[in-house]
Order: sequence, then C-alpha cells, then structure tokens
Amino acid sequence: MLACMEEDARIDALLGRGYLPKELPPPFTSVSFARNITPVAAAWKTHADALPAKDKRNYPFPSNCGRFDMARKGHSRRMLAIPNPINQYYLVQALAQNWRAIETQMATSAISMTPALVTPLDSRAVPMPKLSLLAEHRIKAYATSRAILQTDVLSFYHAIYTHSIPWALHDKRTAKRNRHDATLLGNRLDFLMRGCQDGQTIGIPVGPDSSRILSELILCAVEREIDPAISASLLGGYRYVDDFFLAFGSHVDAERYLAALRGAVLKFDLQLNASKTAITAALDFNEASWPGAIASLSLAASARDQRHDLMRFFTEVIALSKSHPDESIASYAVRTTSRVLIQRENWGLYEPFLLRVARENSSCLDAVVKILCTYAAAGYPVGSAVNDFVERMIEDHAPYNHHFEVVWVLWLCRSLEIKLSERATALVARIENSICACLVLMLRSRRLLSGRGAVSDWTGTVNTESLRGEHWMLIYEAGIRKTWRVPGAREAVQADTHFRAMRDANVSFFDNSTTNLPLALPAIGPKLQEALEGRRSAILRGAIEIISSVPPRSRRYETLGEDYGSDSDVHDWERWRNPFNFDDDDDYDLPF
Repeated sequence: MLACMEEDARIDALLGRGYLPKELPPPFTSVSFARNITPVAAAWKTHADALPAKDKRNYPFPSNCGRFDMARKGHSRRMLAIPNPINQYYLVQALAQNWRAIETQMATSAISMTPALVTPLDSRAVPMPKLSLLAEHRIKAYATSRAILQTDVLSFYHAIYTHSIPWALHDKRTAKRNRHDATLLGNRLDFLMRGCQDGQTIGIPVGPDSSRILSELILCAVEREIDPAISASLLGGYRYVDDFFLAFGSHVDAERYLAALRGAVLKFDLQLNASKTAITAALDFNEASWPGAIASLSLAASARDQRHDLMRFFTEVIALSKSHPDESIASYAVRTTSRVLIQRENWGLYEPFLLRVARENSSCLDAVVKILCTYAAAGYPVGSAVNDFVERMIEDHAPYNHHFEVVWVLWLCRSLEIKLSERATALVARIENSICACLVLMLRSRRLLSGRGAVSDWTGTVNTESLRGEHWMLIYEAGIRKTWRVPGAREAVQADTHFRAMRDANVSFFDNSTTNLPLALPAIGPKLQEALEGRRSAILRGAIEIISSVPPRSRRYETLGEDYGSDSDVHDWERWRNPFNFDDDDDYDLPF
C-alpha cells in the first residue's frame, strides 16, 4: 500500500501508471515522464523560483486538458481528460507529500470498496477491485436483511465542486474561515485541481488516478456527515466509488438513511441520482441472469464441435445484447472467447462474428483488436474483411469525433500494416484531437495513409500558448520528432521552459517502437514460436515481437477479462496448459 512507499515512489506510481487513461492503445505511455521527473522537476523549480512574487502565488499557471471521447457499455459515452503534465505533476506531488493526512481521511469509511490506495505492482497506480466481488457482497447483504437501498451521485465526477476538497479535508466551517490560506492542504489541492482544467471549479478530470483519490476523499467526508445512530442501522453492503448498495433491517431504516445521505451530499453541492435511487424488499432482489447464460455457452476444443458452438455462442450473444442494450454483454462475451484457442478451420467463422460484434458494440473494440493481432501473429488468415471493417468503422465514427473507436482502428492499421484509403485518411486527419492526431502522424510516417489529408490543416498557428491548450500532447510530440510535420511545434517546445526540460530529459508520451503483447490464449506459445520460421527474433504480423531464445512459458502475455484493466502483463504459462480445467479464481468478473 502507499503508506509503505516513499514519497518519490508515490509520485512515480501516480505519474507512470495513473496519469493517462487506461483505455488508450499501447503507444501512449507516461513511463518516461515518471522515470525522468527528477531533472525535469528541478528545471521547473529553478524557473518558478525566478518568477515575480505575484506569479509565484499563481504558479503553476492554468492549462486545458486533452480530451478523449470514450465508448461505454450500452452505447453511452464518457469524456476522459488528460491534464497538462505540468499541472498534473504539481497535483501529484502535493498528494504524495501529504499522503498520511489523505490516507487518514479515507480510512474513515466503513463501506467503501474503492479506498483509492496506491499500490507498487498493479498496472494502475490506484487499482479498482473486480466487479465480481460486488455480486458476492450483495448476496451476503440481502441474505439476512429486509430492505435494500440503491443509489448513486448524479454525474459525480462532472459535478464535483473543487472548493469542496478543503471542505472534505478540514470541514466546511474551517475551510471557509481560512479560504485564503494558501498553506491549508485543501486549498492547495483545490488550486492545483483547478489549474488542471483552466481554472474551472465545477467537475474534475475523468481518467487520472489523482481524481480517484480526491473523489474518494469527498465521499468519505459525505459518510462522516451521517448521524452515527443512523449509520448503526446499516446491516451490510458497500460503496463502489459513488454507487451505493446498502442493506437494512427495515424499510423505515432504509428511508432514514436515504434522507440522511441526501442531506450529506447536498452539503458538498452534490445530489443523488433520482433515476437510480430505489428501496426494495431484500427478497425481491436478484442478480442479472445474462452472465450465467453466457457462461453456460461453452466453446469446445475440437474443430468440428467448436464450429457448432461458435454459431450458438454468437447467435445468443447478439440476441442478449439486443435484449439488454444497457449492459456490457458484448464486451464480456468477446473476452470469454479468449479462454479458448479458436482452431484455424473455424477462423473464417470466428473473425466475421468478432467484426460484427465490434461494429454493433464498439466498447469491446480494444479487445477485438488484441484478439485479431494475436491470431495474425500466429499465422491465421486475418485478411480483407478486416480492411473493410477498418474503413467502415472510420466512416461510422470519425465524423462524430468518437475518439476511442478511431484510435483503436488506427492502431489496428499500424499493427497489421493496413493502408487507409484517401477517404478514410481525410476523415481521420480532420479530427481535432491529440490522441487521434498522434496516430495519424505515425501512420503517415509509415506510409499507411493515402492522399493529402494532414493534421496541420486544423492546428492553426502553433506557439508556446499552444502547449497550455487542449492539444498540448500533439504539439509536444511533433516538436520532438523530425518526421511529424506540425509547423511551429519544434519552435514552441524550444521556447517553453517546461516542455524544453521534458524534451532534454527524453520524456515522451508516445512510443513509436511499442509492440503488442500476445494474448494468453491456450497453446498460443508454440504457434507463435512456429511463426518465427527459424528466425532468432521477429516482429510478427500484428506487431507482436517474439524472441526464440525466450521459452513460451517465460514470455509476457496479456489476458482479457479484468473489468478495469488491472490484469498483470506477466502470466505464468503453466496455468494455460490445460485451458478447460479452470479454478474458481479464473472466473470472469460479472459486470452487473
């Protein structure tokens, strides 16, 4: 846990594993930023120390977040944010330096399953527990209770009032009495959070783990506002971020708690979501049935039986998805298929089903891309249908600025060396988004685009102010590369003290040399070894690097199935030797 970590380790974790959204393709990384932060921060401090007194009080200066439109379950969407690295560093530094006080506040919750603790080994700095654990807690909660209260906070992250951060840390009266005290921790965090979003006081960025920590602080403070006598009536349940599932001995107790909770969130200028708030009899509550329906659809290992099972599996999945449009059925189902190696004879059936599901339920696109790349590396005939799929996805999503779909399709093009048509090139080059633009520029440098569509058509005049704007990542990455043509980018980076320091320390948020990890499919290791065809090493189709001297069971693999991407990248090959004899620990998380 973070309490056992040194301050520098906390900063490294939050910058290296908790900064960029986990939903981005592999090239996007903040590891070099975390690794080289010491010389960068020293250069920034030298600059800050030389500022006039007035500017020192306002340092670091505000900036805009980069944006990333994310597909979610049920065809809903969420806008993720990527704060400017300058502001993000100072916020993370303040959290790390004052961790004991922050951890003490978070420890006050008796019901939180998401305490926002930083860990040294997980793929995220602040990992999220598996959703399957929630089902277990629910079952225990309603087994002996009479009433269940379910609710959540309306538009939680987007509704948080940044001035409520000092309220949560110091209580509202103390915070208001000392609202101009810059040394008060809550005021400092409030100032730094506002700086991440151009001074805005409403909402906090969705994506960075720093926001997870601050949001948890606020909700722990909300719980402390509830009368202990009312809290004592709680028999069980949990809070998962801002989702409450609570069990009581009577309907009256549930009503009293709801009234108290509603009043508590109002004290922080928040409100409960009326459409998600309900009190039900415990014996009337039941878990969703569709995960069990999918789990019952096994996929055989033999080619003939597997073909029949694939038909039945995807037919049922498509039907369930249409019957439950607000659930993540397609994503869950696609990940389930990665538990079995699809036989080569059945690829011609499996591939079109994957593409169909991804087109209709684009939230599973990242999983589909990883599956396609792994089978391509193993020598499966990933062919023209994928090329057509890429073109159609761009036509369907680029005009609407659906960044998630566009970036994963572009990464698929890079991985499979697919060249886009002139029309598709024009569509993706037109998207005014840094994440999309970085991939477009990479594809241009690899000659995988057609026509004259260029990112520079919309970047306008680039100067040092551009490095405080929404497209800071694009300007910086173009400014440190010779082949990415964004006029003015190199000059802007050179003229800016902060970004020049990052450049000089070899910081980059986009790794051109990144490859994919193969999925840990049963018996995939020998197939990848065979695909080397006697070579010592190679980057196989699908952008997967295999080195013959590394035994299959010692290689790094990726699994699908974790709800919040908390899988370790390193897996023991032994557990995949018998893919049809899984322990309970291998069960998939059930996304209720």
